[in-house]
Amino acid sequence: MAGSRRRRLALLVGLAALLTAVVLVAEASASSRPNANEAVQAYLDEVRPGVQQSASQGADFADVRAQALTLGPNGITRRLQRLMGEVRTTLVSIETLSPPASLRVAQAYLVAALGVRLKAVTEALPAMEAALTKDPSSSDGGVESAVAQLYTMSQDLGLGDRAFDLFLGALPQGASMPANQPWIADQSQWSTVELTAFVDRLRSSASATPVHDVAVLAFQTDPGMVSVEPDGTEIIPASSSTSVSMVLENVGNQPEDNFTVYVYFTPDGAKSPTRFLRDFPSLAPGETRAITLRPLPTEPGMTGRLDVTVLPLPGETDLTNNTLTVRVTFK
Repeated sequence: MAGSRRRRLALLVGLAALLTAVVLVAEASASSRPNANEAVQAYLDEVRPGVQQSASQGADFADVRAQALTLGPNGITRRLQRLMGEVRTTLVSIETLSPPASLRVAQAYLVAALGVRLKAVTEALPAMEAALTKDPSSSDGGVESAVAQLYTMSQDLGLGDRAFDLFLGALPQGASMPANQPWIADQSQWSTVELTAFVDRLRSSASATPVHDVAVLAFQTDPGMVSVEPDGTEIIPASSSTSVSMVLENVGNQPEDNFTVYVYFTPDGAKSPTRFLRDFPSLAPGETRAITLRPLPTEPGMTGRLDVTVLPLPGETDLTNNTLTVRVTFK
Protein backbone atom coordinates (compact mmCIF):
# COMPACT_ATOMS: atom_id res chain seq x y z
CA MET A 1 0.00 0.00 0.00
CA ALA A 2 2.79 2.42 0.95
CA GLY A 3 4.59 1.68 -2.31
CA SER A 4 1.41 2.27 -4.31
CA ARG A 5 0.86 5.63 -2.60
CA ARG A 6 4.43 6.65 -3.32
CA ARG A 7 4.01 5.75 -7.02
CA ARG A 8 0.76 7.79 -7.25
CA LEU A 9 2.45 10.75 -5.57
CA ALA A 10 5.39 10.59 -7.97
CA LEU A 11 2.98 10.43 -10.91
CA LEU A 12 1.09 13.49 -9.65
CA VAL A 13 4.33 15.41 -9.16
CA GLY A 14 5.43 14.48 -12.69
CA LEU A 15 2.14 15.58 -14.20
CA ALA A 16 2.32 18.86 -12.30
CA ALA A 17 5.86 19.47 -13.60
CA LEU A 18 4.77 18.66 -17.15
CA LEU A 19 1.83 21.05 -16.96
CA THR A 20 4.09 23.76 -15.58
CA ALA A 21 6.53 23.27 -18.45
CA VAL A 22 3.74 23.43 -21.03
CA VAL A 23 2.43 26.66 -19.50
CA LEU A 24 5.90 28.22 -19.48
CA VAL A 25 6.55 27.26 -23.10
CA ALA A 26 3.19 28.66 -24.17
CA GLU A 27 3.83 31.89 -22.30
CA ALA A 28 7.28 32.20 -23.84
CA SER A 29 5.89 31.58 -27.32
CA ALA A 30 3.15 34.13 -26.82
CA SER A 31 5.58 36.73 -25.56
CA SER A 32 8.07 36.12 -28.43
CA ARG A 33 5.49 36.86 -31.12
CA PRO A 34 4.92 40.45 -30.03
CA ASN A 35 8.68 40.88 -29.66
CA ALA A 36 9.23 39.69 -33.24
CA ASN A 37 6.49 41.98 -34.56
CA GLU A 38 7.93 44.86 -32.60
CA ALA A 39 11.37 44.22 -34.12
CA VAL A 40 9.92 44.30 -37.63
CA GLN A 41 8.03 47.51 -36.95
CA ALA A 42 11.10 49.10 -35.36
CA TYR A 43 13.16 48.28 -38.45
CA LEU A 44 10.50 49.70 -40.78
CA ASP A 45 10.41 52.89 -38.72
CA GLU A 46 14.20 53.18 -38.93
CA VAL A 47 14.40 52.56 -42.67
CA ARG A 48 11.46 54.75 -43.76
CA PRO A 49 13.31 58.12 -43.62
CA GLY A 50 16.07 56.77 -45.88
CA VAL A 51 13.49 55.53 -48.37
CA GLN A 52 11.85 58.96 -48.42
CA GLN A 53 15.25 60.63 -48.85
CA SER A 54 16.08 58.41 -51.83
CA ALA A 55 12.80 59.31 -53.52
CA SER A 56 13.56 63.02 -53.04
CA GLN A 57 17.08 62.52 -54.40
CA GLY A 58 15.66 60.82 -57.48
CA ALA A 59 13.42 63.83 -58.13
CA ASP A 60 16.47 66.09 -57.75
CA PHE A 61 18.42 64.02 -60.26
CA ALA A 62 15.55 64.20 -62.76
CA ASP A 63 15.46 67.97 -62.30
CA VAL A 64 19.18 68.23 -63.11
CA ARG A 65 18.52 66.42 -66.40
CA ALA A 66 15.45 68.56 -67.18
CA GLN A 67 17.17 71.86 -66.33
CA ALA A 68 20.61 71.00 -67.73
CA LEU A 69 20.42 73.54 -70.56
CA THR A 70 19.81 76.43 -68.16
CA LEU A 71 22.02 75.20 -65.30
CA GLY A 72 25.17 75.26 -67.43
CA PRO A 73 28.40 73.37 -66.65
CA ASN A 74 28.98 74.92 -63.21
CA GLY A 75 25.39 74.49 -62.09
CA ILE A 76 25.28 70.86 -63.23
CA THR A 77 28.53 70.07 -61.41
CA ARG A 78 27.40 71.72 -58.16
CA ARG A 79 24.04 69.95 -58.17
CA LEU A 80 25.53 66.54 -58.91
CA GLN A 81 28.27 66.91 -56.28
CA ARG A 82 25.71 67.84 -53.64
CA LEU A 83 23.44 64.99 -54.71
CA MET A 84 26.33 62.52 -54.57
CA GLY A 85 27.01 63.49 -50.94
CA GLU A 86 23.34 63.16 -50.02
CA VAL A 87 23.00 59.72 -51.62
CA ARG A 88 26.16 58.53 -49.86
CA THR A 89 24.82 59.73 -46.49
CA THR A 90 21.54 57.90 -47.06
CA LEU A 91 23.36 54.70 -48.01
CA VAL A 92 25.50 54.82 -44.83
CA SER A 93 22.43 55.40 -42.66
CA ILE A 94 20.74 52.31 -44.12
CA GLU A 95 23.62 49.85 -44.35
CA THR A 96 24.43 50.27 -40.63
CA LEU A 97 20.96 49.06 -39.57
CA SER A 98 20.50 45.59 -38.07
CA PRO A 99 17.26 44.14 -39.45
CA PRO A 100 15.43 41.21 -37.83
CA ALA A 101 16.18 37.84 -39.39
CA SER A 102 12.95 37.90 -41.41
CA LEU A 103 13.99 41.13 -43.16
CA ARG A 104 17.65 40.47 -43.92
CA VAL A 105 16.91 39.82 -47.59
CA ALA A 106 14.84 43.01 -47.85
CA GLN A 107 17.69 44.95 -46.25
CA ALA A 108 20.15 43.51 -48.78
CA TYR A 109 17.91 44.62 -51.67
CA LEU A 110 17.63 48.14 -50.27
CA VAL A 111 21.38 48.50 -49.71
CA ALA A 112 21.93 47.26 -53.28
CA ALA A 113 19.45 49.83 -54.66
CA LEU A 114 21.09 52.71 -52.83
CA GLY A 115 24.60 51.50 -53.68
CA VAL A 116 23.81 51.33 -57.39
CA ARG A 117 22.22 54.78 -57.26
CA LEU A 118 25.36 56.19 -55.65
CA LYS A 119 27.45 54.56 -58.38
CA ALA A 120 25.24 56.09 -61.08
CA VAL A 121 25.37 59.61 -59.61
CA THR A 122 29.14 59.28 -59.34
CA GLU A 123 29.24 58.27 -63.02
CA ALA A 124 27.02 61.21 -63.94
CA LEU A 125 29.73 63.79 -63.22
CA PRO A 126 32.25 62.65 -65.87
CA ALA A 127 29.41 61.74 -68.25
CA MET A 128 27.99 65.26 -68.10
CA GLU A 129 31.46 66.74 -68.48
CA ALA A 130 31.95 64.64 -71.62
CA ALA A 131 28.55 65.76 -72.90
CA LEU A 132 29.49 69.41 -72.44
CA THR A 133 33.04 69.22 -73.82
CA LYS A 134 33.83 68.81 -77.50
CA ASP A 135 36.70 66.39 -78.10
CA PRO A 136 38.78 67.72 -81.03
CA SER A 137 40.57 64.38 -81.44
CA SER A 138 37.30 62.58 -82.27
CA SER A 139 35.59 62.76 -85.64
CA ASP A 140 32.22 63.42 -83.97
CA GLY A 141 33.60 65.67 -81.25
CA GLY A 142 33.21 62.95 -78.62
CA VAL A 143 29.42 62.75 -78.91
CA GLU A 144 29.35 58.96 -79.21
CA SER A 145 31.58 58.54 -76.15
CA ALA A 146 29.46 60.93 -74.09
CA VAL A 147 26.27 59.15 -75.14
CA ALA A 148 27.78 55.78 -74.17
CA GLN A 149 28.66 57.09 -70.69
CA LEU A 150 25.19 58.56 -70.15
CA TYR A 151 23.54 55.35 -71.38
CA THR A 152 25.63 53.21 -69.00
CA MET A 153 24.65 55.50 -66.14
CA SER A 154 20.96 55.16 -67.03
CA GLN A 155 21.26 51.36 -67.07
CA ASP A 156 22.68 51.47 -63.56
CA LEU A 157 19.79 53.67 -62.42
CA GLY A 158 17.35 51.19 -63.91
CA LEU A 159 19.07 48.42 -61.96
CA GLY A 160 18.70 50.50 -58.79
CA ASP A 161 14.98 50.92 -59.48
CA ARG A 162 14.60 47.16 -59.92
CA ALA A 163 16.47 46.43 -56.66
CA PHE A 164 14.16 48.86 -54.85
CA ASP A 165 11.13 47.02 -56.26
CA LEU A 166 12.59 43.79 -54.86
CA PHE A 167 13.01 45.47 -51.46
CA LEU A 168 9.33 46.45 -51.40
CA GLY A 169 8.32 42.96 -52.49
CA ALA A 170 10.30 41.38 -49.63
CA LEU A 171 8.50 43.38 -46.92
CA PRO A 172 5.68 41.83 -44.89
CA GLN A 173 2.23 42.17 -46.39
CA GLY A 174 0.62 45.39 -45.25
CA ALA A 175 3.91 47.03 -44.27
CA SER A 176 3.69 50.82 -44.36
CA MET A 177 6.38 52.06 -46.75
CA PRO A 178 6.41 54.82 -49.42
CA ALA A 179 5.80 53.49 -52.93
CA ASN A 180 8.71 53.22 -55.34
CA GLN A 181 9.59 56.49 -57.08
CA PRO A 182 11.75 55.30 -60.02
CA TRP A 183 14.79 57.40 -60.82
CA ILE A 184 14.21 56.48 -64.49
CA ALA A 185 10.55 57.38 -64.93
CA ASP A 186 10.65 57.42 -68.75
CA GLN A 187 13.09 54.94 -70.27
CA SER A 188 12.62 56.42 -73.75
CA GLN A 189 14.40 59.59 -72.60
CA TRP A 190 17.55 57.52 -72.13
CA SER A 191 17.68 55.84 -75.54
CA THR A 192 20.84 56.47 -77.55
CA VAL A 193 18.82 58.54 -80.05
CA GLU A 194 17.43 60.83 -77.34
CA LEU A 195 20.79 61.05 -75.58
CA THR A 196 22.54 62.06 -78.80
CA ALA A 197 20.07 64.92 -79.21
CA PHE A 198 20.51 65.80 -75.52
CA VAL A 199 24.29 66.09 -75.93
CA ASP A 200 23.85 68.23 -79.04
CA ARG A 201 21.45 70.55 -77.18
CA LEU A 202 23.79 70.83 -74.21
CA ARG A 203 26.71 71.88 -76.38
CA SER A 204 24.64 74.34 -78.35
CA SER A 205 23.22 75.94 -75.19
CA ALA A 206 26.74 76.36 -73.78
CA SER A 207 27.96 78.10 -76.94
CA ALA A 208 28.07 81.89 -77.03
CA THR A 209 27.93 81.85 -80.83
CA PRO A 210 24.80 81.03 -82.87
CA VAL A 211 24.40 77.31 -83.55
CA HIS A 212 22.09 76.15 -86.33
CA ASP A 213 21.35 72.43 -86.07
CA VAL A 214 18.22 70.36 -86.70
CA ALA A 215 18.37 66.59 -86.13
CA VAL A 216 16.25 63.74 -87.48
CA LEU A 217 15.77 61.56 -84.39
CA ALA A 218 13.64 58.74 -85.77
CA PHE A 219 11.13 57.78 -88.45
CA GLN A 220 8.72 54.97 -89.30
CA THR A 221 6.30 54.07 -92.06
CA ASP A 222 2.63 53.19 -92.01
CA PRO A 223 2.09 50.35 -92.87
CA GLY A 224 4.99 49.54 -90.60
CA MET A 225 7.88 47.13 -90.89
CA VAL A 226 6.88 43.46 -90.53
CA SER A 227 10.35 41.88 -90.54
CA VAL A 228 14.03 42.58 -91.03
CA GLU A 229 16.34 40.66 -93.37
CA PRO A 230 19.81 39.54 -92.17
CA ASP A 231 21.39 42.45 -94.07
CA GLY A 232 19.16 44.96 -92.27
CA THR A 233 16.64 45.46 -95.08
CA GLU A 234 13.20 46.22 -93.65
CA ILE A 235 10.21 44.41 -95.19
CA ILE A 236 7.20 46.71 -95.43
CA PRO A 237 3.74 46.01 -96.91
CA ALA A 238 3.16 47.98 -100.11
CA SER A 239 0.35 50.53 -100.12
CA SER A 240 -0.90 53.31 -102.36
CA SER A 241 -1.15 55.52 -99.26
CA THR A 242 2.09 54.79 -97.40
CA SER A 243 2.90 57.52 -94.90
CA VAL A 244 6.18 58.39 -93.19
CA SER A 245 6.21 59.80 -89.65
CA MET A 246 9.34 61.38 -88.25
CA VAL A 247 10.62 63.11 -85.12
CA LEU A 248 12.67 66.28 -85.62
CA GLU A 249 14.46 68.33 -82.99
CA ASN A 250 16.14 71.71 -83.04
CA VAL A 251 19.34 70.91 -81.13
CA GLY A 252 20.85 74.32 -81.91
CA ASN A 253 20.38 77.57 -80.03
CA GLN A 254 18.62 79.53 -82.80
CA PRO A 255 15.02 79.35 -84.08
CA GLU A 256 14.73 77.66 -87.46
CA ASP A 257 11.83 78.78 -89.67
CA ASN A 258 10.47 77.00 -92.73
CA PHE A 259 13.42 74.69 -93.25
CA THR A 260 13.00 71.82 -95.72
CA VAL A 261 12.61 68.17 -94.78
CA TYR A 262 12.40 65.50 -97.50
CA VAL A 263 11.40 61.84 -97.65
CA TYR A 264 13.15 60.13 -100.57
CA PHE A 265 12.78 56.67 -102.07
CA THR A 266 15.65 55.70 -104.36
CA PRO A 267 15.32 52.30 -106.13
CA ASP A 268 18.34 50.03 -106.39
CA GLY A 269 20.36 50.99 -109.45
CA ALA A 270 18.79 54.43 -109.79
CA LYS A 271 20.96 57.55 -109.66
CA SER A 272 18.29 59.76 -108.12
CA PRO A 273 15.07 59.39 -106.10
CA THR A 274 11.94 58.41 -107.99
CA ARG A 275 9.46 59.38 -105.28
CA PHE A 276 9.57 61.98 -102.55
CA LEU A 277 7.59 63.99 -100.01
CA ARG A 278 8.54 67.29 -98.39
CA ASP A 279 7.46 69.78 -95.75
CA PHE A 280 8.59 73.14 -94.35
CA PRO A 281 8.33 73.05 -90.53
CA SER A 282 9.65 75.56 -88.01
CA LEU A 283 11.24 74.75 -84.65
CA ALA A 284 12.28 76.85 -81.66
CA PRO A 285 15.59 76.02 -79.92
CA GLY A 286 15.21 72.73 -78.05
CA GLU A 287 11.79 72.02 -79.56
CA THR A 288 10.90 68.49 -80.68
CA ARG A 289 8.09 67.78 -83.12
CA ALA A 290 6.58 64.72 -84.77
CA ILE A 291 5.26 65.22 -88.30
CA THR A 292 3.73 62.83 -90.82
CA LEU A 293 4.02 63.10 -94.59
CA ARG A 294 1.81 61.24 -97.07
CA PRO A 295 1.14 59.68 -99.46
CA LEU A 296 4.21 57.85 -100.73
CA PRO A 297 2.68 55.29 -103.13
CA THR A 298 4.53 51.97 -103.03
CA GLU A 299 4.15 48.76 -105.01
CA PRO A 300 5.14 45.14 -104.35
CA GLY A 301 8.71 44.47 -105.49
CA MET A 302 10.03 47.99 -104.88
CA THR A 303 13.48 47.68 -103.29
CA GLY A 304 15.88 50.47 -102.49
CA ARG A 305 16.78 53.16 -99.98
CA LEU A 306 14.38 55.26 -97.91
CA ASP A 307 15.83 58.53 -96.59
CA VAL A 308 14.46 61.20 -94.28
CA THR A 309 16.68 64.26 -94.50
CA VAL A 310 16.73 67.89 -93.42
CA LEU A 311 18.40 70.10 -96.03
CA PRO A 312 21.41 72.01 -94.63
CA LEU A 313 20.42 75.16 -92.79
CA PRO A 314 22.17 78.48 -93.42
CA GLY A 315 25.20 78.46 -91.14
CA GLU A 316 24.83 74.79 -90.16
CA THR A 317 28.21 73.08 -89.74
CA ASP A 318 27.25 69.68 -88.28
CA LEU A 319 25.37 67.65 -90.88
CA THR A 320 25.89 64.24 -89.26
CA ASN A 321 22.41 64.20 -87.73
CA ASN A 322 20.49 65.59 -90.73
CA THR A 323 19.66 62.24 -92.35
CA LEU A 324 18.41 58.78 -91.39
CA THR A 325 18.53 56.02 -94.01
CA VAL A 326 17.19 52.47 -94.17
CA ARG A 327 17.12 49.84 -96.90
CA VAL A 328 13.57 48.69 -97.65
CA THR A 329 11.65 46.18 -99.71
CA PHE A 330 7.93 46.67 -100.24
CA LYS A 331 5.86 43.51 -100.63
